[in-house]
Amino acid sequence: MRLPAPFIKLPLRFDVARLRAEVEQFPESEWRGHPQGFAGNSALVLVSHQGGENDDTTGAMAPAPRLERCPYLKQVMQSFHTVMGRSRLMRLEPGAEVTPHTDIDLYWRDRIRIHVPIVTDASVRFNCDGVEIHMGPGEAWIFDNWRPHHVINGSGIRRVHLVMDTVGSAAFWQLASTGVVASAAAEIATRPVEFEPAAADTLVYESHAPEPLAHPAAVKSAIHELVGDLRGNPGRSREQAALEAALMDFTNDWQALWARFGAEPRWHSHYAVLLEDTLRTAGGLGAGIRLPSNRTPVNQVLQRFLPAMFPGLGDWLQRAPQPRLSRPVFVVAAPRSGSTLLFEALRRHPDLWSLGDESHAEIENVPGLSPRERGFESNILGVEDASSGVKAEVSRNFGMQLRDAAGRRWLTLDQQHDRPLRLLEKTPKNALRIAFLDALFPDALFLFLHREPAANLGSILDAWRSGRFITYPDLPGWEGPPWSLLLPPGWRRLNGRPIAEVAAHQWQSANQAILDDLSRLPRQRWRALDYAELVRDPAGAVARAFRFMDLGPSQLSTSPGGGLPLSRYTLTPPSPDKWRQHERELDPVLGSLAATLARISALDNRL
Repeated sequence: MRLPAPFIKLPLRFDVARLRAEVEQFPESEWRGHPQGFAGNSALVLVSHQGGENDDTTGAMAPAPRLERCPYLKQVMQSFHTVMGRSRLMRLEPGAEVTPHTDIDLYWRDRIRIHVPIVTDASVRFNCDGVEIHMGPGEAWIFDNWRPHHVINGSGIRRVHLVMDTVGSAAFWQLASTGVVASAAAEIATRPVEFEPAAADTLVYESHAPEPLAHPAAVKSAIHELVGDLRGNPGRSREQAALEAALMDFTNDWQALWARFGAEPRWHSHYAVLLEDTLRTAGGLGAGIRLPSNRTPVNQVLQRFLPAMFPGLGDWLQRAPQPRLSRPVFVVAAPRSGSTLLFEALRRHPDLWSLGDESHAEIENVPGLSPRERGFESNILGVEDASSGVKAEVSRNFGMQLRDAAGRRWLTLDQQHDRPLRLLEKTPKNALRIAFLDALFPDALFLFLHREPAANLGSILDAWRSGRFITYPDLPGWEGPPWSLLLPPGWRRLNGRPIAEVAAHQWQSANQAILDDLSRLPRQRWRALDYAELVRDPAGAVARAFRFMDLGPSQLSTSPGGGLPLSRYTLTPPSPDKWRQHERELDPVLGSLAATLARISALDNRL
């Protein structure tokens, strides 16, 4: 919860000796390690979900059995006159620390954390947003955990604090209003809270579990607060303005879904699709943008905030229907070969479903498949990566994005869930993943689109220099400009080399992999198509592609001047000689591609 200052000291004082005596009754075996495994951090559960040994933050909270053995601890908790959430004794070993972080979960938007030090030393320092203090034994503190904070135990003792989460109450906030904004030498008159043996137990606990779906009012409140925070950034960029608009669109669409469906479980798919689409859109726009209030990357906050609007989203995704994909069609090509142009022409067929865009996230978000988890070796995936669990994850991810030619989402069309679907997909990285895709979908068809090297490499150079196709902005060990497009094997050898050589390596690696992998498949499962033929006779090429896919004809939309419309990724209008602006750069590398070009030219399994 946000506060007007990093720390506020509350006007209470507790009996440290009695608190220590109650803490020391518990053996070492009752202390639990930190839920994220942070070294030197441990806790003793006092209030938890249903009173169990857990770190859950929501649902019915209840006292753990050991709290009944701590009558003074209970009275300390009662003295704050508020409803109690998760509460623990938290311990920090000598020399250990709570590393710098901010608490950005939606849970913390409505809660504050109270600290009562029990065992401590003057060298235990708490820093929040640049303000550093020592919380003395028997004192009571709250702090703004939305801001960056960390704790260092520079002493030789184990620090122990009583730590309580609460949403607060009128009485609590009245108490806090009489506290003092802390500096390093804050002074405040405090009221002692003595132990009363006959005191009644008046502690109350959180018991309300989150609703299955957040009410539109709660969604608007949280998102409007974030957008207001963002607008504090000086010199708002075009991307930030678009991000703010996307977040406002999210709240308005959530309101519209609520008006239409309410919280009825059978319609939760609509909310899941909206969340996934917003996270995807916001993730692209939010790269590099930080919240001015706590300097946290906005994408990290959105990854916590947005799914919390649908608390059961994770479970729902695990139960979500998976599409039955029959004979999916994958367009495989080197980057900038015109695959988007072909894809956009084909996906207008009424019997085809697509993801609407490329499948980077749908594949690389599956655990174990991202280049980061594989040492950034390349985008290659093979048969060994295509386990049944991976197939289920990929199918589920595809299902979240599937849409028909009219843009209707498969997940929101109940009547579609039982019939097989024809998927059309294209992602240039899939040039290195044909064996993987074949293992996942043994009846898949492949359309190999190839483009002559000079024009293709010229387009790759344009893409690198545009900054619009960056795939790995911080590629470890890469010393050139931010890495763009496909990541081929052997990329490390290109460090310090001209981008023309990088482009040539990307073209060659992609086309060689496609040629090798398709040669192992039955001829009836793949066809090759020259980009020049697609541009010369688009209607004929598309008609032949539909026949290869066993689909009926479909009208091909053309641009007003005839031919295919520009693809969404076109940088400048097409021209046969556009590559010549790079001719001097490309001349030294084109000769090295001759053998691969000869293999392509010799193909007889053409569309």
